Amino acid sequence: SLGTISIAKASIVATLPAQTSILAGGNPKLGRFDPYIPIREQIDVDDVLLSRFDLKFALRDVPNPERDAVLADHILKMRFGEKEVTPLLDPNFLRKYIAYARAHVHPTLTPEAGERIKEFYLKMRAKAGGEAPVTITLRQYEALIRLAEASARVRLSDKVTVEDAERAIHLMKVSLRQFGFDPETGMIDIDRAEGGIPTTQRSKIRIVLDVIEELTKSIGKMIPVEDVIKRAKEEGVDEVEDIIRRMKEEGLIFEPKPNFIQKT
Repeated sequence: SLGTISIAKASIVATLPAQTSILAGGNPKLGRFDPYIPIREQIDVDDVLLSRFDLKFALRDVPNPERDAVLADHILKMRFGEKEVTPLLDPNFLRKYIAYARAHVHPTLTPEAGERIKEFYLKMRAKAGGEAPVTITLRQYEALIRLAEASARVRLSDKVTVEDAERAIHLMKVSLRQFGFDPETGMIDIDRAEGGIPTTQRSKIRIVLDVIEELTKSIGKMIPVEDVIKRAKEEGVDEVEDIIRRMKEEGLIFEPKPNFIQKT
């Protein structure tokens, strides 16, 4: 995201420019994307790396009778030789267009476009507070500016207009809605979208930690897992087993012997 890469190997310590665009794709572990499961549980990508992507989209195969019929007819016509498949834009033209835009078009942000992006950012930030999750960070704010500049470059314009800002905001909204929506709160949680621990999960982890702390005082350092599960469920926490597993993975607790846990 900074456009640089740092090297510290042997006697070489340097920061080199590495300005490039990365388009990555992958399949979820279970074969199909589930909008109700956090992205961090569906793909094997580190949350630090995942957060570096400005936009993330889920390409889902949702049944649609009209669209399915059009695609089926299209494939049959190709099989029978009734239809020739040609791209909407000639590949050579597209390569030249992109090369020209990168070499000759360097748009600058107009005050109006900057103000629109700022307004959207502050409005999203205002939704956070108290128990409400953080909906957007400065990383997305900088991404919005880059996306607006990219929109202007595609138009071969030297100015980033409000229209470009609106296009960038729309793309960001779609991305956040797909990966950041928390069904438990009905709100956007940027930690969920970036592959981190959602706010609701952090709250549950804190409750389980408090339960372990209380049981440690009354029982001792080694606590039976079943006692933790029982007490946590009394506090309104579901899926305690999954939370305990995550806490082990993150080093918050460990298992000194089977069916017993202890704080690190």
